[in-house]
Amino acid sequence: MNTQTGLDLQAARVVEDFFARYARGTARQRVKIVGRAPLAELHAAALRHPDPFVRRWCLFFLDHYANDESMAVFAAALRDPIEFVRNAALHSLACEACKDEALCVADVVPGLLEVLRSDPSPELRLKAIPLLMRLASGDGLARQAVETSAEADPDPIVRSAAKDALAGRLVQTRKRYQRNQRVHAKTAATR
Repeated sequence: MNTQTGLDLQAARVVEDFFARYARGTARQRVKIVGRAPLAELHAAALRHPDPFVRRWCLFFLDHYANDESMAVFAAALRDPIEFVRNAALHSLACEACKDEALCVADVVPGLLEVLRSDPSPELRLKAIPLLMRLASGDGLARQAVETSAEADPDPIVRSAAKDALAGRLVQTRKRYQRNQRVHAKTAATR
Protein backbone atom coordinates (compact mmCIF):
# COMPACT_ATOMS: atom_id res chain seq x y z
CA MET A 1 0.00 0.00 0.00
CA ASN A 2 1.21 3.50 -0.79
CA THR A 3 1.01 5.14 2.63
CA GLN A 4 0.96 8.63 1.16
CA THR A 5 -2.21 8.02 -0.84
CA GLY A 6 -3.85 5.06 0.86
CA LEU A 7 -4.39 3.37 -2.54
CA ASP A 8 -2.85 -0.06 -2.70
CA LEU A 9 -0.55 -0.71 -5.62
CA GLN A 10 -2.70 -3.58 -6.91
CA ALA A 11 -5.74 -1.26 -7.20
CA ALA A 12 -3.63 1.35 -8.97
CA ARG A 13 -2.42 -1.29 -11.45
CA VAL A 14 -5.97 -2.52 -12.06
CA VAL A 15 -7.10 1.03 -12.89
CA GLU A 16 -4.10 1.77 -15.10
CA ASP A 17 -4.52 -1.55 -16.96
CA PHE A 18 -8.23 -0.88 -17.40
CA PHE A 19 -7.61 2.55 -18.91
CA ALA A 20 -4.86 1.17 -21.18
CA ARG A 21 -7.29 -1.50 -22.52
CA TYR A 22 -9.98 1.16 -22.90
CA ALA A 23 -7.65 3.49 -24.82
CA ARG A 24 -6.53 0.70 -27.19
CA GLY A 25 -10.02 -0.59 -27.84
CA THR A 26 -12.21 0.07 -30.83
CA ALA A 27 -15.64 1.60 -30.23
CA ARG A 28 -17.24 -1.86 -30.15
CA GLN A 29 -14.57 -3.20 -27.79
CA ARG A 30 -14.95 -0.20 -25.48
CA VAL A 31 -18.62 -0.99 -24.95
CA LYS A 32 -17.62 -4.40 -23.60
CA ILE A 33 -14.72 -2.96 -21.61
CA VAL A 34 -16.97 -0.36 -19.95
CA GLY A 35 -19.35 -3.11 -18.88
CA ARG A 36 -16.51 -4.73 -16.96
CA ALA A 37 -15.16 -1.55 -15.36
CA PRO A 38 -13.55 -2.18 -11.96
CA LEU A 39 -15.78 0.29 -10.11
CA ALA A 40 -14.38 -0.29 -6.62
CA GLU A 41 -10.84 0.37 -7.83
CA LEU A 42 -11.96 3.36 -9.95
CA HIS A 43 -13.72 4.84 -6.91
CA ALA A 44 -10.62 4.37 -4.78
CA ALA A 45 -8.31 5.79 -7.46
CA ALA A 46 -10.55 8.82 -8.01
CA LEU A 47 -9.91 9.75 -4.41
CA ARG A 48 -6.45 8.42 -3.61
CA HIS A 49 -4.33 7.87 -6.74
CA PRO A 50 -1.06 9.83 -6.40
CA ASP A 51 -1.42 11.35 -9.90
CA PRO A 52 -4.09 14.10 -10.02
CA PHE A 53 -4.55 13.55 -13.75
CA VAL A 54 -5.51 9.93 -13.07
CA ARG A 55 -7.89 11.09 -10.32
CA ARG A 56 -9.52 13.51 -12.76
CA TRP A 57 -9.72 10.87 -15.50
CA CYS A 58 -11.36 8.46 -13.03
CA LEU A 59 -13.95 11.12 -12.15
CA PHE A 60 -14.57 11.80 -15.84
CA PHE A 61 -15.02 8.10 -16.57
CA LEU A 62 -17.30 7.56 -13.57
CA ASP A 63 -19.32 10.63 -14.51
CA HIS A 64 -20.06 9.21 -17.94
CA TYR A 65 -20.35 5.49 -17.20
CA ALA A 66 -21.24 5.03 -13.51
CA ASN A 67 -22.57 8.37 -12.37
CA ASP A 68 -25.41 7.35 -10.10
CA GLU A 69 -23.23 4.73 -8.36
CA SER A 70 -20.46 7.28 -7.78
CA MET A 71 -22.20 10.18 -6.03
CA ALA A 72 -20.38 9.64 -2.71
CA VAL A 73 -17.05 9.59 -4.57
CA PHE A 74 -17.85 12.88 -6.33
CA ALA A 75 -18.78 14.50 -3.02
CA ALA A 76 -15.57 13.28 -1.38
CA ALA A 77 -13.46 14.46 -4.35
CA LEU A 78 -14.65 18.02 -3.71
CA ARG A 79 -11.97 18.04 -0.97
CA ASP A 80 -9.11 17.11 -3.31
CA PRO A 81 -6.09 19.43 -2.93
CA ILE A 82 -5.91 20.02 -6.71
CA GLU A 83 -8.37 22.52 -8.22
CA PHE A 84 -8.88 20.79 -11.58
CA VAL A 85 -9.79 17.56 -9.77
CA ARG A 86 -12.30 19.44 -7.58
CA ASN A 87 -13.69 21.08 -10.73
CA ALA A 88 -14.32 17.66 -12.29
CA ALA A 89 -15.94 16.49 -9.06
CA LEU A 90 -18.18 19.57 -8.96
CA HIS A 91 -19.40 18.90 -12.49
CA SER A 92 -19.88 15.20 -11.86
CA LEU A 93 -21.84 15.79 -8.68
CA ALA A 94 -24.31 18.32 -10.07
CA CYS A 95 -24.69 17.58 -13.80
CA GLU A 96 -28.22 16.36 -14.39
CA ALA A 97 -27.48 15.41 -18.01
CA CYS A 98 -25.00 12.78 -16.81
CA LYS A 99 -27.46 11.10 -14.45
CA ASP A 100 -29.78 8.20 -15.21
CA GLU A 101 -32.07 9.09 -12.33
CA ALA A 102 -33.35 12.43 -11.04
CA LEU A 103 -30.84 14.53 -9.14
CA CYS A 104 -31.19 13.89 -5.40
CA VAL A 105 -31.01 17.24 -3.63
CA ALA A 106 -29.91 15.57 -0.37
CA ASP A 107 -26.93 14.00 -2.17
CA VAL A 108 -25.84 17.14 -3.97
CA VAL A 109 -26.53 20.21 -1.82
CA PRO A 110 -24.16 19.42 1.09
CA GLY A 111 -21.17 19.19 -1.25
CA LEU A 112 -22.15 22.36 -3.10
CA LEU A 113 -22.60 24.19 0.20
CA GLU A 114 -19.13 23.12 1.25
CA VAL A 115 -17.67 24.40 -2.02
CA LEU A 116 -19.43 27.77 -1.74
CA ARG A 117 -18.52 28.23 1.91
CA SER A 118 -14.93 27.08 1.97
CA ASP A 119 -13.32 26.17 -1.36
CA PRO A 120 -10.10 28.16 -1.80
CA SER A 121 -10.86 28.70 -5.50
CA PRO A 122 -13.12 31.67 -6.27
CA GLU A 123 -13.75 30.05 -9.68
CA LEU A 124 -15.27 26.95 -8.09
CA ARG A 125 -17.26 29.00 -5.56
CA LEU A 126 -18.71 30.97 -8.48
CA LYS A 127 -19.60 27.76 -10.34
CA ALA A 128 -21.45 26.47 -7.27
CA ILE A 129 -23.82 29.47 -7.16
CA PRO A 130 -26.10 28.69 -10.14
CA LEU A 131 -26.14 25.02 -9.17
CA LEU A 132 -27.32 25.90 -5.67
CA MET A 133 -29.91 28.34 -7.00
CA ARG A 134 -31.29 25.64 -9.27
CA LEU A 135 -31.74 23.42 -6.21
CA ALA A 136 -32.90 26.17 -3.83
CA SER A 137 -36.58 25.29 -4.11
CA GLY A 138 -35.83 21.83 -2.71
CA ASP A 139 -33.44 22.99 0.01
CA GLY A 140 -33.69 26.26 1.93
CA LEU A 141 -30.04 26.09 2.95
CA ALA A 142 -29.01 26.46 -0.71
CA ARG A 143 -30.55 29.92 -1.11
CA GLN A 144 -29.38 30.96 2.34
CA ALA A 145 -25.78 30.05 1.44
CA VAL A 146 -25.98 32.13 -1.75
CA GLU A 147 -27.35 35.06 0.28
CA THR A 148 -24.45 34.75 2.71
CA SER A 149 -22.02 34.58 -0.20
CA ALA A 150 -23.51 37.75 -1.72
CA GLU A 151 -22.65 39.61 1.47
CA ALA A 152 -19.56 37.93 2.85
CA ASP A 153 -17.53 36.07 0.21
CA PRO A 154 -13.96 37.38 0.25
CA ASP A 155 -13.93 37.66 -3.56
CA PRO A 156 -15.84 40.61 -5.06
CA ILE A 157 -16.63 38.70 -8.26
CA VAL A 158 -18.19 35.84 -6.30
CA ARG A 159 -20.23 38.37 -4.29
CA SER A 160 -21.40 39.98 -7.54
CA ALA A 161 -22.31 36.63 -9.06
CA ALA A 162 -24.29 35.68 -5.95
CA LYS A 163 -26.17 38.99 -6.10
CA ASP A 164 -26.95 38.39 -9.78
CA ALA A 165 -28.24 34.90 -9.01
CA LEU A 166 -30.46 36.16 -6.20
CA ALA A 167 -31.85 38.85 -8.52
CA GLY A 168 -32.72 36.20 -11.10
CA ARG A 169 -29.97 37.24 -13.50
CA LEU A 170 -27.66 34.85 -15.31
CA VAL A 171 -24.46 34.06 -13.46
CA GLN A 172 -21.67 34.70 -15.92
CA THR A 173 -18.23 33.17 -16.15
CA ARG A 174 -15.50 34.63 -13.98
CA LYS A 175 -13.75 35.99 -17.09
CA ARG A 176 -16.89 37.86 -18.11
CA TYR A 177 -17.14 39.50 -14.67
CA GLN A 178 -13.46 40.44 -14.86
CA ARG A 179 -13.95 41.93 -18.33
CA ASN A 180 -16.94 43.95 -17.09
CA GLN A 181 -14.86 45.27 -14.19
CA ARG A 182 -12.12 46.44 -16.58
CA VAL A 183 -14.67 48.16 -18.85
CA HIS A 184 -16.26 49.94 -15.90
CA ALA A 185 -12.83 50.97 -14.57
CA LYS A 186 -11.87 52.43 -17.98
CA THR A 187 -15.18 54.28 -18.25
CA ALA A 188 -14.76 55.76 -14.78
CA ALA A 189 -11.17 56.80 -15.54
CA THR A 190 -12.16 58.71 -18.70
CA ARG A 191 -14.83 60.80 -16.97
